[in-house]
Amino acid sequence: NIVVAHRGGSKEAGRTSCPDNSLASLRYAKGLKCMASETDIYWTKDNQIVVAHADSETIKINGKYPWESTLEELRKNYKLSNGEQLPSLQEYLAEAMTDGSCTKVWLDLKNCYISSSKPGHEYVIKACQRACEIITEMEAAPWVEFICTGYEDAKVGYGSKAAADKAGVPFGWMKEASASTYADRGLTWCNMDKGNFDSSRTVESFLDKGIELSVYTLDTPELIDKYAKYKDRLKGITTNYPAKYINSLRVK
Repeated sequence: NIVVAHRGGSKEAGRTSCPDNSLASLRYAKGLKCMASETDIYWTKDNQIVVAHADSETIKINGKYPWESTLEELRKNYKLSNGEQLPSLQEYLAEAMTDGSCTKVWLDLKNCYISSSKPGHEYVIKACQRACEIITEMEAAPWVEFICTGYEDAKVGYGSKAAADKAGVPFGWMKEASASTYADRGLTWCNMDKGNFDSSRTVESFLDKGIELSVYTLDTPELIDKYAKYKDRLKGITTNYPAKYINSLRVK
């Protein structure tokens, strides 16, 4: 199948027992045999990688900017709704790499943008670089792929991609650009928001140029039907409801 469970499918599984980006949500995606489980990562000031989704408005975890805090400071006096502590990347990959698992982990290099004077680009690059060191140390490359927001400052994407290429980890770019722009920049995988296709950015335009294409986040039968006709050519479809749609997204 080409199902990517968004944050492990926690919305479908129930966020109390399987909160976003938890080890429990990863186990849920693995139990369904999803192609991949999407999760979010940040670099911390003690050079660790925390698996978590920061508050969308403040970009804080447990009231703190992750890049200004140590992993233990982010964990202090804080538990996920199921009692888990915030996972480190090492803990997350160890769970992903269990015998018999067919589910990869898509690591989303999250935005650290506070303002134009504090864009936080260096923390995104550091997250990818440190994650690649951990992936290499754990020999985890076969289980991992990156997706990175397409910042206007292309150095963020290229700086991250260089680290991913060195570690042998596929790298997807998330930018509302044309297939020609992707091709001209040497980018081979586009991860596109469902709302960003238009007459200049069609599914066919990417596929016809040989650019791998994945689409997010598809949560309704209408959207699944719209893109399922391409399922034999798409790299992946991200959804909050992997169990509901997995049978519709099986490929030949």
